[in-house]
Amino acid sequence: MTNKTSASEFYDRFASTYDEALRSPKIDDRHLDEGVKNFKKYVRSTKGSILDIGCGTGLLKDLLPGEFDYTGIDVSQKMLDMAAQRGYTIIHEPVEQALAKLPDRSYDFAIALSSLLCVKDIQPVLAHIERIARQSILLSIDEITEEYKRNFVVPVYDHSQLSFPHAKEDYFIQGWTSPTTGITIQTRMIYIEKV
Repeated sequence: MTNKTSASEFYDRFASTYDEALRSPKIDDRHLDEGVKNFKKYVRSTKGSILDIGCGTGLLKDLLPGEFDYTGIDVSQKMLDMAAQRGYTIIHEPVEQALAKLPDRSYDFAIALSSLLCVKDIQPVLAHIERIARQSILLSIDEITEEYKRNFVVPVYDHSQLSFPHAKEDYFIQGWTSPTTGITIQTRMIYIEKV
């Protein structure tokens, strides 16, 4: 597919059915549940601030127990409108720009679940996430195949081979199946505790 759509346009169109799609057996989404499992395994607190990077509709708030304060970054205003209804403070900007503006150690937890695939230059984004998080970082990074790159309507990038030498968890799972292409995506689950 040569004509690509912007991520904001695609996710604005997808917003109204996003939550339902993620829970569909067709998508077989596992990365969210796996991320929540890792968070619960290591984070004993039920309070604190969470930066949800590429937050979509704010579904994470429904999955994590506790009284966390959520801030969500996303390029889709329609997704953010739904996150705001869930109680998120929202930032409507590309991840790269939004993270660069946030102060050092401004959130207890930084979480990016299958949301960095649209970021072309990942190293500055990861450096900002490291700088911003006080306690821990939870990532799921999708292994983007050449077939998926060709067939998905938004430009996407594979960052799954990056090195995370200090991760407490680092493993692959079958993450999800694309509702638009039918391609199954492997997802690398990463949990990093800050020292």
